Amino acid sequence: MRSFLKLVFTSCLGSILAIFFLLIIILTISLISTSGKKNIPKDAVLLLDFEGLMPEKTNNVSQNNQFNFNPKSAIGTFKIIELIKHAASDERISQIVINSENSQMGFVSMTHLAEALNYCRENSNKPIYAYGDFFTQSGYILASEADSIFLNPQGGIDLRGFGVMKSFSKDFLEKLGIKMNVFYAGEFKSAAEVYYRNDMSENSKKQTREYLNALHNSFVDIIAENRNIDKAVLSDGIDNYSFSNAQSSLQKGVVDELLHWFQLEDKIRKNLGLSDGKKINYIKLSEYDKKTNLSKNKKSAKDKIAVVFAEGEIRYGEETDGIINEKTYHKIFDKIKKNKDIKAMVLRVNSPGGSSFTSDAILEEIKSMQANGLPVIASFGNYAASGGYYIACSADTIVAEQNTLTGSIGAFSVFPDASVLMEDRLGIHFDTVKTGKFATSFSPTLKLGPNEKQIIENSNKRIYNTFINRVATGRGMTTEEVEQIAKGRVWIGTKAKELKLVDEIGNLQDAIDIAANKVGLEDYSLLEYPNIETSPWMEFVASLAENNSTEIKFKDHQITQEILKLKSRLKFYSKNKSPLVLMPFKVVF
Repeated sequence: MRSFLKLVFTSCLGSILAIFFLLIIILTISLISTSGKKNIPKDAVLLLDFEGLMPEKTNNVSQNNQFNFNPKSAIGTFKIIELIKHAASDERISQIVINSENSQMGFVSMTHLAEALNYCRENSNKPIYAYGDFFTQSGYILASEADSIFLNPQGGIDLRGFGVMKSFSKDFLEKLGIKMNVFYAGEFKSAAEVYYRNDMSENSKKQTREYLNALHNSFVDIIAENRNIDKAVLSDGIDNYSFSNAQSSLQKGVVDELLHWFQLEDKIRKNLGLSDGKKINYIKLSEYDKKTNLSKNKKSAKDKIAVVFAEGEIRYGEETDGIINEKTYHKIFDKIKKNKDIKAMVLRVNSPGGSSFTSDAILEEIKSMQANGLPVIASFGNYAASGGYYIACSADTIVAEQNTLTGSIGAFSVFPDASVLMEDRLGIHFDTVKTGKFATSFSPTLKLGPNEKQIIENSNKRIYNTFINRVATGRGMTTEEVEQIAKGRVWIGTKAKELKLVDEIGNLQDAIDIAANKVGLEDYSLLEYPNIETSPWMEFVASLAENNSTEIKFKDHQITQEILKLKSRLKFYSKNKSPLVLMPFKVVF
């Protein structure tokens, strides 16, 4: 027995010592990798790359990729705006280079970043250059804020206007033996058309065209002003796709000079007084974020305004960063209720919607907070549609951006019928024994009967009517007035204001100012939610891999990607226990 205890003790001690020495090694490497953390070289050049995931709140995205051993920090757009504005007065930054040909963000986010670049240009003497081999529209709208735009002599600019392309899976699913039963309330609620049509309905085309036309006009206005180009010339070039050629882009004034990257670097060296080939001290946004302490400029007043970011799809029961769910936001609201220093709440919505159950749960909790005396101001980002609008419709004041896509007051349900796949294609047959009429109902392996269809239809209509009533109550309108502008139709921010779906056109800061004025605060600080936590281990792995990415990427053909996307959506629909309040399309520029 003593030998056994001695062996166990020795093994445990060995394990503890091994773990201890491993921690020492990790700590040492971590200290080495972060040495000089706050040191930014003199005459550093801030390199702006806006590619990749860009949530509104930093790291509010899912990092659940088991093949990613380099979890990158997803800096939020509002943090990027702060960093760019800070660079204007930062003596360590000598120049700014926008090296971002493409970006994955909504139009509203792009315009905010463009405004930050404009601020930097107007409030400093630092040169701002933009360079690209090939610019997409999203990359070019940001580049247009630069003092000078340089394009590769063999490159071009993909200015072609805005479009939406939707893939329709009806025939594909039927070949597999799957039929999608779709139920919808609202004639413009077209999100599920891809499962029962082979093309877009006229209503879907109508609302999509109106939205795209509004964005196109805003885009042309911004570029024409930034580049001092006649709108007619710009529009003609877009219609004829003239800017795809570098020489044509130069002649029409959308770029300033045709250069290779090394030639631009020669210009940068000349500005810095560096000799040929001398190293340029570039600093990327992620590094600049780590080495810049913006918190010293933050107010620490006793009175607080809570800013709650609700971005991503609304999904029942999914407690994941970048997803809106009832559990996470219940915890957030509990924290706000307990904090007596919080005098008002701003709900920043950037969501296309999702689960009606979760949307209603969040709305009811917000209404409860309002009933207890907490003013709530809603601020809309790129999207605040369907469920995204649902959760905010009771706010004391709703502030939308000019190009926010909002509305989409409607509901739909999707129920798959794989009985043909099972019976005819795979030869799998089902038989039932039941004690109740609906005991084996609502199974994707069995056909939906008339009674089952009626139950789903009634549920869908009930959610639609509830949605209309929630909006009518929250907006001080009659149900008849809401019904006229509902029907699942989406509206752009300025039109939504005319229809009384929103109160003001403005940004997040405008909403915060309204909240402060409502409770009479002049001196206050902000508390942001949700709190995005990154484990020390993941931060350590990311720091080691920052310059040596070990992320495994899978290159799929477009058809494979479409199938994977379809699989993901079907899984999403099957998990929802209630009808969906989800907008019909998203546009990425």
